[in-house]
Amino acid sequence: MDKIQHKDKELDYLTRSLLHHPSPYIIYELDGSIAWANMAAIYIFELDQLNEISIKKIDDEIKNNFGDLDSIALYYDTPIEISLRKISFFMRTRVHMIPMTDDTGIMLIELLCSSRDGLNALRETIQCIENNRIELAYQKQYDLNTNKVTGVEALLRMQDGEGGYFANDRVIPLIEGEKLFSLIVLESLNQVKKFFEVKDSLGLKDTTLYLNVSAHTIMHQEFCKIFTKFVKDNDIKPNEFGLEITETAELEDIKKASESLGRLKNEGIKIALDDFGAGYASLKYIKDLPIDVVKLDRDFTSNITDEATSKLVKFVAEVCDELKLEMIGEGIETEEEKNKMIDLGCTIGQGYLMHMPSFVDEFEIEK
Repeated sequence: MDKIQHKDKELDYLTRSLLHHPSPYIIYELDGSIAWANMAAIYIFELDQLNEISIKKIDDEIKNNFGDLDSIALYYDTPIEISLRKISFFMRTRVHMIPMTDDTGIMLIELLCSSRDGLNALRETIQCIENNRIELAYQKQYDLNTNKVTGVEALLRMQDGEGGYFANDRVIPLIEGEKLFSLIVLESLNQVKKFFEVKDSLGLKDTTLYLNVSAHTIMHQEFCKIFTKFVKDNDIKPNEFGLEITETAELEDIKKASESLGRLKNEGIKIALDDFGAGYASLKYIKDLPIDVVKLDRDFTSNITDEATSKLVKFVAEVCDELKLEMIGEGIETEEEKNKMIDLGCTIGQGYLMHMPSFVDEFEIEK
């Protein structure tokens, strides 16, 4: 009895010390329930009661090795699946295993979020998912010589609940860094499914629809399963669906990413490397990843008249031609930029000159 009371005192001290900690913390019981949450966790999940949240999936190895010395330092970056009211999603966490007696214990789960901006982004994203405020706008890609539509990019739009939209460049990098891919990607796939239902009737039968995913997404263990299942469940033909991998951060494991992308390609999913040239590792990605398409960063397009920039664009076009890769120029806004891209060997492009992003019900039928 004294031993149990002593442990209760330690647990009380732990929760009081973490109550105002800037990182979200929750205490997880091995039955899946949440026994405690600090203020940061309550804030991002908007919790009124603890039974609104539970752990849906956690690595069995963690539970099986509970208290094992060999498990020390193995769980500093562990994705877990959280169930929150009517939605579920993965989050990047750090798991601390805390024994309460010789045979039992708890898990202190730290949600890896290092800033107030990050907390706000998580909260805003969860609000959008729970209140059906995720939308996709679409922008067409064209053969610059024939003006024929070759592809369509799906662009995320997150409503702020006040008639406007959150700025993607403020929210997305923060939630990508936390690997909250399923909050956005799974809901985006629901929207993409609706697009495929009308795609042929819009005159876009032979085009590829691209969805943006982050470099962090590629490294997630559920990555391949989600997209291959989507393609099979919706009977999507080869090359009709593609993924644009954004260079928000250097990939953690090139070999692992290459294997994942290879499996996706085998299912007929096209792989595009987005924002090419924005990160220092771009050429390495072309060499080591099984990609089909290179999307040139829009900064190259806006500076296309600069001599050095023109030489770089021509070099990339020659590399893509040699490796049998498609090349797409982003952000084309003037006839001068379009013509210069053609001259330098980039014959596919997208931008406001050809098409402004719009929702499906605003699309004109292609003939």
